[in-house]
Amino acid sequence: MLHKKSSRNNLMIKALAASVMTAAMVIPVATENVQAVPVTKTTFNDVPKSHWAYESIKHVAEKGLVTGYEDGTYKPSAQVTRAEFATFLSRIFDGKDRTTAMFTDVGSHWAIDAIQEGLAVGFIQASDFTNNKFEPNKPMTRGEMSRWLANGLAHANADYGKAIEEMANSSLTIIPIPEFYGGGVNKKDLPYIGIALGTGLLSGYEDFTFKPNGNTTRAEVATILIRFMDAMKKAPSDFVGLQELREIASTGTNILTLTNYEQSPLKFSGYEDVLGKPHTYLNKAGVATIERAIFVDITGSTAKGIFKDMFFDESEESIRLNKNSYRIFYEYTFAPSHDVSFQSVRNGSDMHYASQDLVEKSKVEQFKIPSPKSYINNDFKKGEKYRFWGVNTVSNGKTVNGRADDGSRFYYVIPK
Repeated sequence: MLHKKSSRNNLMIKALAASVMTAAMVIPVATENVQAVPVTKTTFNDVPKSHWAYESIKHVAEKGLVTGYEDGTYKPSAQVTRAEFATFLSRIFDGKDRTTAMFTDVGSHWAIDAIQEGLAVGFIQASDFTNNKFEPNKPMTRGEMSRWLANGLAHANADYGKAIEEMANSSLTIIPIPEFYGGGVNKKDLPYIGIALGTGLLSGYEDFTFKPNGNTTRAEVATILIRFMDAMKKAPSDFVGLQELREIASTGTNILTLTNYEQSPLKFSGYEDVLGKPHTYLNKAGVATIERAIFVDITGSTAKGIFKDMFFDESEESIRLNKNSYRIFYEYTFAPSHDVSFQSVRNGSDMHYASQDLVEKSKVEQFKIPSPKSYINNDFKKGEKYRFWGVNTVSNGKTVNGRADDGSRFYYVIPK
């Protein structure tokens, strides 16, 4: 409960609670009927200049997006609730349209106007909630926040909506977070997390996890709101990472977005023409199909690309940097003709169907990437079917090409 400094302040708080329009301009604490008093201050006694989010908090306070409390605090470590985040985003859009909320638990809530604006704008989708309950005082999860932010961008630019649809409707979509293979994420959230990561609105933690079910603090949300306002001024094509994710969802590869390669002007197609098609090894090891081909740029002194942290370990593979080359991470489906080792598979007839290396062990463990156990053991058993990742390196300028059994072919070149 907020401390009340004077009877005048008591009257102010009661007046605020009585007015829906006024209440929509304040920030709640985690109690349904208690609100923070709007404060015009842009600095707060619990956010010193040494605080990592000091500048961001000051910035959103100056814009009136997030206000402080009567006691002069900002509460940077407090979790952001659904009602609060609806209010923050509604202040950014500042629109006139409203959609009547069908939720049974927000009729007299202080944030009802912001929620109705969110429904009108589309950053809040009624279909995301069950039993007609919004649960306004529930802390926002990072997965939910990704949804609201992505839908907000789609309202500002319809191409963001197309990006969401592309990733949602494609079996090729892959998002570079450990939860993709390791579990702990709702698959329906992946396109929205892809937008959040691809635009830089949200990022992973030190261990690269996204923590979709984790919460966000008021300090963190200040930075996120600033990034969101910046992203609203840009198109999806302005974000290379998002373009990589979209290209993969469409074609199974990010080669055109990340590298200097172009599709051959000859009558050959790209990876999308061979995905899932069988390629029989001349050494009789078995039959393989390429499912995805993800590139990481290692032409310079640091790795580049939205998938670099997922697949490439600079501490282990620094010797490969600055060699003017790309690493290609292939996802294969493989059906062995007899019990074989990865060593036998890598000696196949086509280098792009027979990767020379395994994904680094550290990345396999961090991201739960499906991988053969070793080079020499006969880990692939006849009669089974395996899906795993392998790695190739291609020098910048060499052609990237391969052929499936039916003659379909991918062929990429560096233009002269």
